[in-house]
Amino acid sequence: MSLTSSYLKKLISDKAKELGFVHTGFSKAEILENESAKLKEWLDSGFAADMTWIEKGFDKRRNVNMIMEDAKSVISLAYNYYTPIEHNETLPKISRYAWGRDYHKILKPKLKELCEFIRLHCEERSNKVISEFASLQLAMLYYVDDGPVMDKAWAVKSGIGWMGKHTNVISPKYGSWLFLCEIITNIEFDEYDSPLEDLCGSCTLCISACPTGAIEEYKVDANLCISYQTIENRGEIPDNINLDGWIFGCDVCQDVCPYNSPKYNHPTDDLNFYPKEELTMSPPSQGGVPVGGGGHHFLDICSDKSGVRWKDKSKLTQIAEEEFNKIFANSPVKRTKYKGWKRNLEKISPR
Repeated sequence: MSLTSSYLKKLISDKAKELGFVHTGFSKAEILENESAKLKEWLDSGFAADMTWIEKGFDKRRNVNMIMEDAKSVISLAYNYYTPIEHNETLPKISRYAWGRDYHKILKPKLKELCEFIRLHCEERSNKVISEFASLQLAMLYYVDDGPVMDKAWAVKSGIGWMGKHTNVISPKYGSWLFLCEIITNIEFDEYDSPLEDLCGSCTLCISACPTGAIEEYKVDANLCISYQTIENRGEIPDNINLDGWIFGCDVCQDVCPYNSPKYNHPTDDLNFYPKEELTMSPPSQGGVPVGGGGHHFLDICSDKSGVRWKDKSKLTQIAEEEFNKIFANSPVKRTKYKGWKRNLEKISPR
């Protein structure tokens, strides 16, 4: 690797770490032949349910050069969101990633800052170490799970982790509690990272633990997936789907993964992803981070002025749309919309 390329990669990785990203990987922009073939097979199987937008963007997912014509590299990044708090099985459950603020609003400014940092250093003609990039008409596009990009495939290619049987990317250090992002750029590096070994082995815990049987090895049938049904599905939830107490998303396949055991879990330093204070009965905290953990569960109380208890499902369904919008104004939960929120609550089995 040239000094120039090596130096710039280190600059980018160091800055990403400073911004809170726990992994940074570099991949050559190329057609995802094998990955797109598997995606096509998944789509043809009807496993995407009614998520037609996936197929509409298929060509771009297959080839990033249809997003950026002169794309040369994809920089993949991972951000840890694990919080050391357990689900309370007696209460309506929300997926861990949605306990705090909307991750798009947290990570996009970080990616923007990283891109501006890259641009500054590449366009600095006085920097002799990376002067070869000074004349480049630099181009960068960044995504946080919001574009026609196969973020999991790129994360695997760049060595962030391997694709687990539950189809989440697993880092050998951080497990699968990761938000994945990428920057597509026309910067070409001399050397790229390599995929990691798949360490799932013969383990099938995620498959056997799925409440609806949605998981096959390295495939998820969205028609049976609780996350799809509670978030993406805008219609009625089929009678044969038992939400198992989940009202937004589902964490079961990740909760049972050995790589998400205490040995691997590293609590995030980002307080944005801890439960909103008004939505939890918090234990003593230190610097804003919950400590002790005894009896601390998400959704213990509601921010309703009347003090509505979350464990009273009948009162939860009575929350007005205005209150719902207020509580979840900066939360991923708003994605299900008020109509979906009420539908999900009415669907869960009585506790």
